[in-house]
Amino acid sequence: MYNFNRIKPYVFYRVMKHPLSGLIRLLFKLEVHGRENLPAKADGVIIACNHRHAADPGFLVAATGLCWRFMAKQELFRSGASRWACTHFNAFPVRRRVVVDRQAIDFAVDVLQDGRAGLGIFPEGTRSDDGKLLPGKHGAAVLARKTHSDVLPCSLYWEGKLGRGTRVTVRIGQVIPFAQLGMEQSPNKRENAAATAKIMAAIGELRAQGHG
Repeated sequence: MYNFNRIKPYVFYRVMKHPLSGLIRLLFKLEVHGRENLPAKADGVIIACNHRHAADPGFLVAATGLCWRFMAKQELFRSGASRWACTHFNAFPVRRRVVVDRQAIDFAVDVLQDGRAGLGIFPEGTRSDDGKLLPGKHGAAVLARKTHSDVLPCSLYWEGKLGRGTRVTVRIGQVIPFAQLGMEQSPNKRENAAATAKIMAAIGELRAQGHG
């Protein structure tokens, strides 16, 4: 059972993120574009990216070098190996088959307000088998509203099936300031939808550039 009662220490992640990044670069041909768009720190920033594979968080860690906590589907926390990996690399579970997972949302807000990491989220809510961008869910917009966080759009692209030696392109877009998301303080479904569309459009534009 995942402990949502506190923000877990980041010691293991901070020590291991560099070896993890090295392993990613050893296994894959990682190309990163847009590093100039990275904030100095991830603290309080939401990184939003398309979703292709379970390795996606590792690609984003290797590409940015920053400290993120990723929302991950609850199923990954059921088996020993994946639960250990997710927990020690600071992922936390979200239930996808409920309308709103309040516990996960509240924890994500705590992460963004804690000041030690940014929040990683895949707005599609599931992996895209063929790489095409799926419709975005409103989670990133809702969390931005609650915390007034900026959003950093990113994209992942590769051709064919992911395997050792695959050329993986990570594109980092320009930060979308909270003020440009057009959301007021109180909840509003129309504003959430518009902000989500803006975030997904930014991800889509990056993804459309492919390996170029």
